[in-house]
Amino acid sequence: MDKNMAGNKLLVVIDPLTDDQLALGRAVKLALEIKAGLHLFCCTYLTEEELLAYDSRKDAKHSQVQETKAWLQELAQPIKNQGLEVSCEVVWNQKWEMMVAQSAGRFDATLIVKSSFQHSAMSRKFQRTSDFYLMRTAPCPVLLVKSDEAWQNSIILAAVSLNQNEPEHEILNNRILTQAQRLAKATGFELHLVSAVEKTPNFVKLFHLLEHNEAPDQQLAAERFGIPSANMHLREGNAKAVIIDLTQELHADILVIGSAARAGVKAALVGNTAEKILDNIETDVMVVG
Repeated sequence: MDKNMAGNKLLVVIDPLTDDQLALGRAVKLALEIKAGLHLFCCTYLTEEELLAYDSRKDAKHSQVQETKAWLQELAQPIKNQGLEVSCEVVWNQKWEMMVAQSAGRFDATLIVKSSFQHSAMSRKFQRTSDFYLMRTAPCPVLLVKSDEAWQNSIILAAVSLNQNEPEHEILNNRILTQAQRLAKATGFELHLVSAVEKTPNFVKLFHLLEHNEAPDQQLAAERFGIPSANMHLREGNAKAVIIDLTQELHADILVIGSAARAGVKAALVGNTAEKILDNIETDVMVVG
C-alpha cells in the first residue's frame, strides 16, 4: 500500500459533550493506514450557571482543563498502544470552532478530522455551525465524519469544475485533485471525478485541444484530469443534485469537494456547494479550501 501520506499529522476534534467520538474512530483507522500522528484537540468551557459551583472563574478553568486533559490521556493511551504517536491539547474558550482552526495552524496539521451531524435549516442559512466555519477558515483540508461505519466500497469521489474561464476554479481543482489522489494512493481506493454542467460545453475549446480531435467529451475530460475515462462522470444539472446523486449511485466512501470562501450578505444567504451538500448525504466529506 502506498504510504506517501506518511508523516502527516491529523488533528482530531474531540467533542466534550459525548462519549461517541466518531471522528476519533475514523482518524485512528486512517492514521494506521498512512502512519500518521494524531493530535487530540478539545475545547472546554462552562456556562455562567456552572461557574457558580466554583469559588472563582480561575478555579473553574483550572479544574475543567485538568479534568479534560486527564480524559484525553485516557482516550489517547489505547491509540498509543497501537504504535501511533498521539499528543493532546485542551483549550478553555467558548468559541471552540475558532480554536480548532488556530490549533491546526500551530500543530501544522495536514488534515482536521471532525464528526458532523445534521444542522438545522436556520443554522445553515446563517452559517452558525462549526462545520461551516472550519470549511471556510481551516488552514488544511477537513474530513467531516458522518457515521462510524467502516469504509466498505473503496471509492473516493472528487467534485471538480470544468470552468477554466475563472482562475480560482482551476486553482481549487488542483487542490481537490491533489488531495483526492494522495488519499486514493494511501488507502488504495479507486478515484472517480464528477463535474456538473448546466449545458453541454464546447470541450474541444475548453481543453485547448485541436478542432479535429473527435474524442468524446468524457474522454477529453478524463485526459484533462489524468484519470481513466470510465472514472470521469459528466452530468448535466446543478452541482448539488449531480454530486449527491452520483455519490449515492457509486456508494462512495468519501466525497472530496472544494469550499470557496465568500464574504458579506451573499455568503450568509447563499453559502456554497459544499455547504449545501453536507447535510444531504451520509458519506464522509473531505472539504478542501
